[in-house]
Amino acid sequence: MQKLVKRAAQAQRQATRRARQQMEQDNIDNRMRNRQALRSAVSEIRQNLKDARQARREDWEMGPLAPKRDLGFNNYGAFKETVRQDWTNYGLHQARPQLIEQRCAWAGGARQLNLAPQDRVVIMDGPDKGKIDRIKDVQAENGTVTLENHHRALSVGMFDNPARSQAMPISVGSIRLVYPLRNPETGVTKDVIINQLKAVPPNMQSSNMSLDRWQYGKKWDRLVPGLSMIIPWPEVQAPEFEATKADTVREQVEERTFYYGLLSPPMPDQVLDELRNKYSRFRTRHEPWYIEQKEMEEASKKGRLEAIKSMQTPLEEFHERRRELRDTQGEPELSEELLEKIGEYMAKKKDAALNQAGVSQVSSQQAPVN
Repeated sequence: MQKLVKRAAQAQRQATRRARQQMEQDNIDNRMRNRQALRSAVSEIRQNLKDARQARREDWEMGPLAPKRDLGFNNYGAFKETVRQDWTNYGLHQARPQLIEQRCAWAGGARQLNLAPQDRVVIMDGPDKGKIDRIKDVQAENGTVTLENHHRALSVGMFDNPARSQAMPISVGSIRLVYPLRNPETGVTKDVIINQLKAVPPNMQSSNMSLDRWQYGKKWDRLVPGLSMIIPWPEVQAPEFEATKADTVREQVEERTFYYGLLSPPMPDQVLDELRNKYSRFRTRHEPWYIEQKEMEEASKKGRLEAIKSMQTPLEEFHERRRELRDTQGEPELSEELLEKIGEYMAKKKDAALNQAGVSQVSSQQAPVN
C-alpha cells in the first residue's frame, strides 16, 4: 500500500507541475498576442495620421476639386477594433484590480457595482461630455460600460468588412448616475447627478425581493450617502423559457429516485466508478479487497526476499554483517590527531604548489612591542 500512496502523490505532483508550466506558457502566448495587437494598433494610428495630413494638404491645394471623403465609400474615418481596446494594463488578461477599484469607487466598488442596464447616466468627459444616455451593458470585471447611443465609433473589423457603428466601452469613472429627485422646498422634480452610491442590505419590508433563488436582479440596494435615500433598480423582466422534449424540468430533477440506508453508500457503485475513475493514478481510497490483495503481494514479496537471504554465500553474509555494523556505528568522527595530520598535509601541498608556480612564501614574525 505504501507503493500506491507514493505513486498517487508522485502523479499529483507531476500533474501540478504540468498545469503550472501550461499556465506560464499561456501567459507568454497572451503577452505575445497582445504585443502584436498593440503593434498593429500603433501602426494603424500612424497610417491614419499620415492619411489625415495628406487629406488636409489636398483640401488646401485642390479646394473645391478635393475628393469627397465623407460619403463612406472608402471607410474614411473608420477605426479597426484593435485601436479602441483598453491597453491600460498591457500584457495581462484584464485591467489591474487597483485600476478597476479606482474606476468604480464612486459606484460602490467593483464587487458591488451599483449600476445596471437601462440606468440613465451622464458622460463627464470626452467628446460627448454632458450628454445623457442609457447603459446597454455592464462589464464589472473591467470597470467599463457600453451605452446605447453615445460613445460609438465607426469600426471596420479584422477582415476589412463594411464599416459599422459600434458601441465602445467607457470607464465607469467617466460617467455618473442621473435620477429624477423632488426638491422638498420647491416641489419641483428634476434630474440630479448622483456622484456617490453605496451598497446596503435590502429593505425586505419596502421591496418584494427575496434572496431565495434570486437570479434576475441585485441582492442589495443602492443608497445615496448624503441623502440617505435608496435609488430603485431598473425593472427587469424574467425571461420565459419553454420546455421541450429534450429538456429536464425542475420537478424531474428534484424527484427522489434513489433510497439508501446507513449501511449503503450514498450512490450506486457504478455511479461512483463514473465520478471517480477506478483506474486513475490519483486515486487514494481503495476497496478493502484491493487493499488486502496488495498487502498479500507485499507479504509474498517479503517472503521471497527472506528466502533469498537464507541461500546467501559466506561472502554475501559477511557483507551483510558489515553493512549492519556500519549502520549501528553511525557517522564516523575525526579525532584531533587526524585533523592535525590533514592540516599539515594541506599546508605541504600548498607550499609545493607555490614553489612550482615560482612564488616564495615569506613568513615574517612581528617584533614584540616594548
